[in-house]
Amino acid sequence: MDTAAIFTHFDTLNTEENTVLLLSNHLYQTVSKVWSELPGVKLVYEPLSVQNKDFLDLLSTLDITIKCSNQDLLNNLTRKQGVVIGTSNLTTSFIKSAFAKGFNNFLTQQSRDVLKITNVLGNEFSLTQEFSKEKTTEEILENVQQSSSQSRQICVGTLQSLQELRSLKDRIMDLKWKLPSDVRLSVELGQEFFQSTFLIATKIIGKEILDGQTSYTVDMSMFEEFACYLDTENNFSVYSRSDSTSYCSLYGNTGDEEDLILEGEMGEVDTGDWILLGNAGLADCRGLDMILLDKDYRVVRPRSPSQAFSNSLDLEFSLLTVSA
Repeated sequence: MDTAAIFTHFDTLNTEENTVLLLSNHLYQTVSKVWSELPGVKLVYEPLSVQNKDFLDLLSTLDITIKCSNQDLLNNLTRKQGVVIGTSNLTTSFIKSAFAKGFNNFLTQQSRDVLKITNVLGNEFSLTQEFSKEKTTEEILENVQQSSSQSRQICVGTLQSLQELRSLKDRIMDLKWKLPSDVRLSVELGQEFFQSTFLIATKIIGKEILDGQTSYTVDMSMFEEFACYLDTENNFSVYSRSDSTSYCSLYGNTGDEEDLILEGEMGEVDTGDWILLGNAGLADCRGLDMILLDKDYRVVRPRSPSQAFSNSLDLEFSLLTVSA
């Protein structure tokens, strides 16, 4: 990966933060592939990030319906976003809070949840009925025919990967064509779709040489932020501006010996220099500042995140897409 443009950008970056998030176009490409496989099927995703409003806006720009199951995420959503309320932590106060913000579509497969919602809202809500992926088309169609007028949307489980999506594609599309025309079909995307889709840029805040080996410190911790970023390979890739490498250690900011982020070959850097970490994993981008990259890893300015995306999701679109 050519990271020269990124490091050039950091030469003039005016930020008090020691860690920022870099958005690439990997997720954009992934979502495009999903839509090409499942045309006309709506996409639902429950983000791990509940604080980063820019990332939530990006999901909406990609026309992904946000599944919200907690108050913290609810507090950062707006009526402009497509939202369905999850029922894994359903309480009376949460139902009222969601309704007060203008969200009255609930995703559930439990009749007791429907009763709880009815007791709070009466008939002033709609349902997205959730079905297991193991349900047959015939079973789902029979259930839809028997459902109330409030339930004209259905969701067929959570797809964990493109491989699983492709294995179930024929069944999903067969169901779509057989559903009544007024029933909307959606699928939920699992976390694997959002893995390894971004870079973390973090500044070296400490350097020490002991017995000939260099150890560096960055202003994050494996016990806190970084633990959420590691992908399934549990191994960061590191990029620095220097071509001269040496065997070294990279530690988080706690000073704890177990707060080891990585150990191995890395470009030689000094205190105050930026490094990039790839294979950064799940999409919990929290409240980090975000910088946008185009498909060639060049910084895109001065666009806001929501302006950097194509609503049509044109596969040839050269500017950014989302990542977390």
